[in-house]
Amino acid sequence: MNFLADTTTQEAFSLVDRIGQWLLSNGVTILVIILVALLVRFVVGILVNRIFQTMYQSGSRISRMTNVVVKKHPDAGLAAAHEERRKQRADTLSTASKNVASVVIWSIAFVMILSQVGVNIAPIIASLGVAGLAAGIGAQTLIKDVLAGVIMLFEDLVAVGDYVDLQFAEGTVENVNLRVTQVRGLNGVLWTVRNGEIISLGNYSRGLGTAFVMLDIASGADDAAVTEAIHAVFDALKADHKWSKLIVGAPEATGILSVDGARYQRRITADTIPGKQWEVEREIRKRLRVEFDKRGVEFALPRFQESA
Repeated sequence: MNFLADTTTQEAFSLVDRIGQWLLSNGVTILVIILVALLVRFVVGILVNRIFQTMYQSGSRISRMTNVVVKKHPDAGLAAAHEERRKQRADTLSTASKNVASVVIWSIAFVMILSQVGVNIAPIIASLGVAGLAAGIGAQTLIKDVLAGVIMLFEDLVAVGDYVDLQFAEGTVENVNLRVTQVRGLNGVLWTVRNGEIISLGNYSRGLGTAFVMLDIASGADDAAVTEAIHAVFDALKADHKWSKLIVGAPEATGILSVDGARYQRRITADTIPGKQWEVEREIRKRLRVEFDKRGVEFALPRFQESA
């Protein structure tokens, strides 16, 4: 019995000794690998933030993988909109770049840790070719989505906060990454769309917006009074700082576009900073109604389709 007890004790001490030796060698190496990965990830994050922050501060942006200077527009409102978009884009690209860097860094660290715990990584590396081929066949959709996401980000097609039309989804972009784009519709629905599914994209927040107001005016109205009312609205908007900073240039009004027995039409257009065209349209309609009432100008009655 004493012999068995001594043997068991020796084996226990031997096991503890081997574990201690492993911890002092491989364990320390694994700890160093993890610490180095954390340090590299931290440094890369700082570098990425600085790169894109510098791009934003210098007013530059990436287009087709080259640097293109975005010139400030003389209009203060439009210049502010361009500046905000550069900031949004810098934040989006920074986040995507750091995510890709994290995946690469921790993948390398994981393989190095496997080698320290005794796993032979040579067959794993050798099998990556076959596994990669199989994954490529099975993950074509994922690869398509990621490639489309890369192009969307670096071509500056869309950014968080943009109002977009994806044909089957329309609303404000809440999130965009390498795989999916999320759009919040006007009715509150959050649409999640794979980037590879986006065939065409309409972005209302790029470049200039255009406020578009079509007027249906009663045929008996005095067109001179209509013109006077329209110019009164234009002058009031120009004098109002809240609205003048949203409108780029001067609004325009056409002459009579069409006439029938009950109405005639005129059109008002105004260039705006991106995404503000709908606010300007609503304000123009509201002010026109007040000016028309002052001058006795009536809007035409709605058209009704006669039933057979």
